[in-house]
Amino acid sequence: MSPAARPGGAESSTRWGLVASAWSVYALYKLGRINFSVAVPLLGEEAGLEATEIGALAAGFFWVYSLSALPVGRLADRYGARLLVGLGLVGSGMMNVLFILFSDHFAVALIVWSANGVFQAMGWTPLAGGLGRWVSKQRVGRVVASFGSCFVAGTALTFAIGGLIVERSGVAAVFWAGAAVLIPVGIVWWIGVRDPVSRGTAGEREEGSIRKVVWLLPPSAAIGVAYVALIVWTPAYFVEVHAVSVGRSGLLAAALPASSILATILVGRLFRSVDAASATLRGGIMLAATAVMLFMVSRAQDLVTGFATIAVASALVGASSSLVLGIFPRITAPARAALSSGIFALAFNLGGGAGSPVLGRLVDRDAWDLVFVFLAGCVMAGALWSCGWYARGRRGGLGGRSFA
Repeated sequence: MSPAARPGGAESSTRWGLVASAWSVYALYKLGRINFSVAVPLLGEEAGLEATEIGALAAGFFWVYSLSALPVGRLADRYGARLLVGLGLVGSGMMNVLFILFSDHFAVALIVWSANGVFQAMGWTPLAGGLGRWVSKQRVGRVVASFGSCFVAGTALTFAIGGLIVERSGVAAVFWAGAAVLIPVGIVWWIGVRDPVSRGTAGEREEGSIRKVVWLLPPSAAIGVAYVALIVWTPAYFVEVHAVSVGRSGLLAAALPASSILATILVGRLFRSVDAASATLRGGIMLAATAVMLFMVSRAQDLVTGFATIAVASALVGASSSLVLGIFPRITAPARAALSSGIFALAFNLGGGAGSPVLGRLVDRDAWDLVFVFLAGCVMAGALWSCGWYARGRRGGLGGRSFA
């Protein structure tokens, strides 16, 4: 019997224990990938890598990670989160070790760090699929919409701890530290978690047709552009627009994830138990609010208003990302949530990658106002698409379908 099906207090204890464990585990996943970003400033000096080689390493990881989302999603729907998440944690930890051991051999390092993308992809989609089995239909909406706060928390944790490790012990230490956490956590997860997967009825499999997923992917790609942009360019925004020091800009940027965590949890309360059309409409409204706030950053005239607007914008982008990566896959394919989540994650990452060259050119021209206008336009396009999907669903009778 699955944890979500057990009656009484035991069911509640097991269910929420699984959710809390999944949240913590995915936050820790970031120790095995964001540590690379933390190490970049000294990676060339200590590992002897050129800037172009560092860029190739990042690109190799990004593309392998993105393309792994689909096969991992298919496996997760079949085998559940226990095996894949445990394997991903242990494998990512081992790739961190191998990366340091072979960092002076670029070709080998590229293969190893790209392979890390496969193991890192074993985190989000299996856990997103597992939430539907662990949480009752009456609560799964709120839980899924709030769950994305884990990747914001993990990013903040890695930047904070990783920066101290690199500063005091060097680049290699931050990769060894990631391995030291991920490998034992992966073993404990595999031993302790039980995640039985039901094959479902023919009707459920038909309802989970992946063809329906494609029509709601544009909002995921749109918010992916903004999410990646804010992670990459926020420190530079404070330095170049508001003339603060690099150290102070890092502190200002590090303060932003806390607002994203809070916003994600609060927004999740709006999605406790709703039908598919209603959830899509609320998602569209959320994306529209995010677009407006991104546009307001371009109007900021001083550091105080600049920090305030970008803090709110970052919070809304984080909450919107959690929404489209958690709720929207369940709207389109509730019976195949893991595979659907993988497809949405692929669109999210490809959107972030596609927007990066445009943003780079704008930053090179010091056109920071246009940077945020561009981001606002992308997210607003996603909002309009969501509202159009809602209108189409209402005409087609989608409103009565549960996404849980």
